[in-house]
Amino acid sequence: MLERFFEEDARARIEAAVREEEARSSGEIVPVVVEKSDGYPEARYRGALLGAALATVVVLALRLPLTLAELPLVQLAAGALGALLALWDPIERVLAGRAELELATRDRAMRAFHEHGLHRTEQGTGVLVFASLFERRAVVLGDRGINEKMGEAEWQRAVAALVAGMGRGDPAAGFCEAIALCGAKLAQHFPPTPGGGGPGNELGDALRTSRG
Repeated sequence: MLERFFEEDARARIEAAVREEEARSSGEIVPVVVEKSDGYPEARYRGALLGAALATVVVLALRLPLTLAELPLVQLAAGALGALLALWDPIERVLAGRAELELATRDRAMRAFHEHGLHRTEQGTGVLVFASLFERRAVVLGDRGINEKMGEAEWQRAVAALVAGMGRGDPAAGFCEAIALCGAKLAQHFPPTPGGGGPGNELGDALRTSRG
C-alpha cells in the first residue's frame, strides 16, 4: 500500500507542504504513515472460533451423518478456513473491532511521536500528522507547548481531512490538507521568530513511512 499511494511525486508534495507551513510559524510538523498499526492476532482467533461454530450449527441443523470422531475434524477444517479468511483486510477489520483499531492506531501514533523526536524540540512545538492505512485512521498529536495553547480538539479538522483523503483513495492529498490546517493553527499561535532566529528546521520535512 505504501508504494501504491506514496510514490516519489506524492512524497515530494507532502514535503513541500510541510516546508511551506513551517515557514509561516516556529512549529515543527512531521508527517508519518504506517501500513498497519498492529498485527491483530485476535482477529484470526475469532475467525477460527466463528468458523468452527458455524460448522457445528450447519452439521446439527442439517443433521449430517457425522460420527463423534468426524465432527472435530470438520470443526478444525472450518476453523482453519475462518482464520484464513480473517487475513483478508475487510474481514480482519471487522473481526478486530472498531475499538481495537482505534486503540492500536493511537498507540502506534504515540510511539511514532517519540521515535521521530517530536518530544525533543526546543520550544515544544512539534506536531505529528499520522496515518495508518489498514485501519483508515489518523491521529494528530501536538507537543507540550502547542497543547497548552490549543489542546487536542483543535486538531480534529486536520484528522478529518486526512481520513477523508484516505477514504477517497488519495491519502497524499489528505496529508497536504491536514498539514495546511495544522500550519494555519501554528501560524496563529506560534508565529515565526522575529529576525529568523530560533532553532531552525529541527526535524526535517520528509514523509516518514513504516510497514508497522
